[in-house]
Amino acid sequence: MDEAAGRPPLEVFRFFDVAGRHQSFAKAARELGMTSGAVAHRVRTLEQYLGEQLFERQPQGVALSRRGQAFLVEVQHTLSALDNATERFRAGANAGALKLVAVEAFAELWLMPRLAAFRRAHPEIVIEFETDHHEVDPARRAFDVWIAFVAGVPRTVQSEVLFEETLVPVCSPGLLASKGRPVHPADLHGWPLLYDLAWEDYWAHWLACREAGAPDMSRASGYRLYSMMVQAALEGMGVALGHSLLIAPYLERGTLVTLFEPPIAAPARYFLAIAPGSGEKPEARAFLDWLRAEARKGAAAGQPAA
Repeated sequence: MDEAAGRPPLEVFRFFDVAGRHQSFAKAARELGMTSGAVAHRVRTLEQYLGEQLFERQPQGVALSRRGQAFLVEVQHTLSALDNATERFRAGANAGALKLVAVEAFAELWLMPRLAAFRRAHPEIVIEFETDHHEVDPARRAFDVWIAFVAGVPRTVQSEVLFEETLVPVCSPGLLASKGRPVHPADLHGWPLLYDLAWEDYWAHWLACREAGAPDMSRASGYRLYSMMVQAALEGMGVALGHSLLIAPYLERGTLVTLFEPPIAAPARYFLAIAPGSGEKPEARAFLDWLRAEARKGAAAGQPAA
């Protein structure tokens, strides 16, 4: 016990994190290169300090208690923040690097065509760009700026809505000519549907909003990347549920056409999330200012805006 500080040493929290993730002292011991007894001892040290059991001891092992589960989430966020701060400090020689994360569809079809302009304006900034279509989670991934397509962002993360998004069925002019324009939304039940695997339920959402029943997804074609789904639509392989922000260039060129108007609001929005402390980094501030300016240009051009 850290008598001077009156609390357990940091290592017991890391042992608790690993044991909590595995729900097993034995598996945690293998990961840590320790014995099960050593893991159990450190967990008991933490429990004694808290005055409460974090694990329920069972004949076949251990399981987190209800409050233990909630505490694990807090501990993981804290440890992640500590690890990220340490990495930022160690990377002092590369302080100009911008850690950027964005949902894949937005990264490919909206951000990448514009990113060269930012690079030309700020050639001194090194960009580390990754894609992620999951929820914003600082405990899972280090970042400065994260553009996510989600229903919401945890309150522990500074965020703002970058764009609203709407959904509209689109297809190639050739497919429309061969099948004829559908009159009612329910007519799409006879069309080959295309969808992004990350948003398979969006067709059900659109049809429900149009009071057109449930889709038969057993005959629909799914794609790992949104850009692949768009390419399939361009090739006449089916009708895709287009995200208005991302398909705007194709509609302007006439390579895709809409089947029903007006668009339906999507269940998610594009959020701009900023990691704790990153808002003070010069490279992050430069990118945020540029990105907001680009978003305002899009709004002026009639794209869905925040």
